[in-house]
Amino acid sequence: MKTFKRIIAIVLSALMLLSVCVIGASAEETAGTFSLVSYNVAGLPNWKAMIGKDDTDIPSNQAQIGKQLNEKNADIILTQEDFGYHDSLVGELTGYRYKTNHTGGVPGGDGMNIYAHKAIYNETRITWQKAYGVIDDGADEMTPKGILYAVIEVGDGVFVDFYDIHADAYGDAGSKEARRDNFRQLAELIASNKTGRPVIVTGDFNISGHHSDDDGFTEILIEGAGLKDAWTELFNGGDYYDFSGPAEIYGTSQESYWGVWDSVEKYLYKDGDNVSIKPETFLYEWYRDSESGESLSDHASAFAIFSYETDASFVPGNKADLAVVKANSFNVLVNRITYIIKDLVKLMSHLGDLTKYINGDAFVDAE
Repeated sequence: MKTFKRIIAIVLSALMLLSVCVIGASAEETAGTFSLVSYNVAGLPNWKAMIGKDDTDIPSNQAQIGKQLNEKNADIILTQEDFGYHDSLVGELTGYRYKTNHTGGVPGGDGMNIYAHKAIYNETRITWQKAYGVIDDGADEMTPKGILYAVIEVGDGVFVDFYDIHADAYGDAGSKEARRDNFRQLAELIASNKTGRPVIVTGDFNISGHHSDDDGFTEILIEGAGLKDAWTELFNGGDYYDFSGPAEIYGTSQESYWGVWDSVEKYLYKDGDNVSIKPETFLYEWYRDSESGESLSDHASAFAIFSYETDASFVPGNKADLAVVKANSFNVLVNRITYIIKDLVKLMSHLGDLTKYINGDAFVDAE
């Protein structure tokens, strides 16, 4: 009998120890990293070539960009100005199984896409409520630029909300007003998406934080939305007001900061409820033609490595509220026809500027 009781005691002790181990494992903190590339690939139609003012081979450039991105092999790629030469670009991205649904070229397409090694969920596109410029000042009214939102798993059960944006271009008063409104709309969207997941915002912001007039970037997105900027945190000590150190090193002209320091390509980020994220690496990189050495885009790419860490209360995310969005060719066609009509109406109201453009006196140069 004593032997039986001793066996029962041993079994009960073992079960208690096992239960403690299981509970501890479920609450164990996990950590990892993931890599990103954000890139304005300059896939706009080459209007200058159509009137004999330029001989840039954009399809070739897009193919080379795609090949180099494929070799870079970041976990997630987020693009802007990925328009009418999309097939040339994506044809070289052979290592990427998942991608968002392309919305087409100009007009009608928004130029934003995501390529990833893991599935992309809840793809949603939101057009800016304000845009400025038809023939000049960035011609932002001619395309439905805005926000591409998606959810991607970056680690086992760790999902992140991604926002790929392309803000209004140029420095005229109308463009600056529109850009400020873009940031307001973005901040409101992030606030309304109460998912509890970490947030990363990237893309072409068309403004640098070190500018004294940053069109509300710091006020709205950093102070208001509670986001942090990866470059500022890593290279300026998290100071969003005093950039005298890097300014002294690099200078403040566009030539000195464009694709070098605090440029228009950014990564903003915010922790989730039980997941913290932070940038470990940030690097501006120029992708160049294999023969001429010339840049394949008028923008540098932004490469980053982020780390994540879960706390003891973390519960792995499930996919119950996530869905892979299927392409709808009919909607794409209707959207494109709608924008063709809208753009024709706008062009007719700017015949003077259009005539100058056709004569080569003015060119669309969206950023």
